[in-house]
Amino acid sequence: MLLRASSEAIGGEAAIEGAIGAAEGDGGVPSGAAMVRFSEAVTLARSDLEASRRALLDELGTAGFVEVAATVGIFNGLVRVADSTGIPLDDVSRKISADFRDALGLVQFASAQNTDFEAESDERGEPEGAGGGDLAAFLRR
Repeated sequence: MLLRASSEAIGGEAAIEGAIGAAEGDGGVPSGAAMVRFSEAVTLARSDLEASRRALLDELGTAGFVEVAATVGIFNGLVRVADSTGIPLDDVSRKISADFRDALGLVQFASAQNTDFEAESDERGEPEGAGGGDLAAFLRR
C-alpha cells in the first residue's frame, strides 16, 4: 500500500507485484530487484544472503544499503510482533488492499488468518472486537 502511495507521490509508477518479488526487472523502483533479493534473503535466511548483501551494497553504496537493511529489520520485527499477538489487519488497510490482496496471494500468508476479511466495522472504523481498550479480551477472541 505504501509502495503504491509513495510512487504516486513522486509521479512514478511501481509494479506492486515487486513487493513480493513477482515483478519483472526492478518493478519500476530503482534497485528494486536487488532490494527484493536482499530482503528475501534476510527474511528467509537464504544461503545467498552474503551475495545479495554485497550486490546491494555495490549498487546503493553504504548509506543506501544501511537504509534498506534498517527498513528490512524494522519491518521484520514489526511483522513478528503483530503475528505473534494475532493483531488483525486494520480496517482501513483491509479496505484499501481489497483490490490487490487476492491477486498478490496475500491471503495465503499465515498471518492472514488473524483477519476476518468479511467482517464489517463498528462505527469507529475498528475491526469488531478490537475496541473498548481491553487488550486481553481482544487477544482471547
